[in-house]
Order: sequence, then C-alpha cells, then structure tokens
Amino acid sequence: MPLVKVKNKFQVTIPTEIREKAHIKEGDILEVVFQDKAIVFKPKVVLDRESAEASIADGLKDYQEGRVFGPFDSVKEFKDALPKARNFYLLPKL
Repeated sequence: MPLVKVKNKFQVTIPTEIREKAHIKEGDILEVVFQDKAIVFKPKVVLDRESAEASIADGLKDYQEGRVFGPFDSVKEFKDALPKARNFYLLPKL
C-alpha cells in the first residue's frame, strides 16, 4: 500500500498506480468524503445543465414518439433487437 505525505496547504499526490486504476487525469473533479475513519476520493463528472436538459428532452421526445426498444425478457431477446436498433439509429456494428 503506497504512502503519501501531506504537503503545504494539505495537498497530497495520488500515487500513479492508484490514479491509473481509477482513471484519474489532471483536471478531473473528485468528491472527498470521510467514511469509516478513512478519507475517500470519488471521481465525479460535471455536466453542463443546458446540455443535460437538452439530452433529457430528446430522450423524452423519442419515448413519446415510440422510438424505444424493450423492455426485454432475456439477453437473447435484447441481442435479437440490436440489428433493428442499429438500423433505426444508424449505429455502427460492434
């Protein structure tokens, strides 16, 4: 387990192996909480409100106009519906 030193202004450097496992990059936003006698850093994503609201509105419109697939009773049923969804949304093949 790597050790870190608390520096001036209470800054710490997150060890490389931890950053890589958590996919943390410079400039990322982290939530810091004290949990069970430990300091925990949780990566967070900040969304632009207008963009998020527009995406939600688009999704609701698709739903209201019947452009939805599912629910599915099995994984096979879901997989069988993928070609139709790809054609409908012009998605690339995986």
